[in-house]
Amino acid sequence: MNQTYYESGMTATAGGNVLMSIASIAASLLSFYSLLIWLRIILTWIRVPGQTRENPLAYYIGKIVDPYLSWFRGISSLRRSHIDLTPLVALAVLSVVQSMLRLYGAYGTITVGMVVALILQTLWSYLVSPIFWFLIILLGIRLFLCYKRSAKTISYITMLDSLIGGVLNWVQRIFYHKRAINDRQLVTTALVFFIVLYIAASFALRFLLNFFGTLSF
Repeated sequence: MNQTYYESGMTATAGGNVLMSIASIAASLLSFYSLLIWLRIILTWIRVPGQTRENPLAYYIGKIVDPYLSWFRGISSLRRSHIDLTPLVALAVLSVVQSMLRLYGAYGTITVGMVVALILQTLWSYLVSPIFWFLIILLGIRLFLCYKRSAKTISYITMLDSLIGGVLNWVQRIFYHKRAINDRQLVTTALVFFIVLYIAASFALRFLLNFFGTLSF
């Protein structure tokens, strides 16, 4: 009786170890696949002067990663005139699955709290934080151009306003509703607002990660 129980326990342990090993291998494969997506993105940005055809390396990598990326290109809300969030969302989904597999491969178990924490961390790393920094950098450049306004900088200001004009209008509606202000004051307010919002969101994320990470189910 005891021998049978011992053997069944050993079988269950061996089966669990096999699943953990498979999960670890799958996580490594997804990590390599994510690297291919990054290479695909970078190679599409690089254009050699005089080059009329697509880079051969980018072409063959595209054969591997484009079928996956095409799942997300149908989501119109991810694409806005000058901004395409499709690759970031695709990478974020891969990152969540990869992290779940890596956790299971390391510990042999995974909880709902771990999954929620992973999703929150991934959304922050791949979407929320980059968007914050993108806005903060553009607003910083825009503020600098406010103090260096000239005939040469007007075109740059117009280009920046095409990217962040909606954000500036939103900030104006919040803080200066139905009030006339100059663009320097508006840009300064927007820059300070997003820096404070970023810091507050960072603390909120840390609290949520600690909370969900301690859940036992």
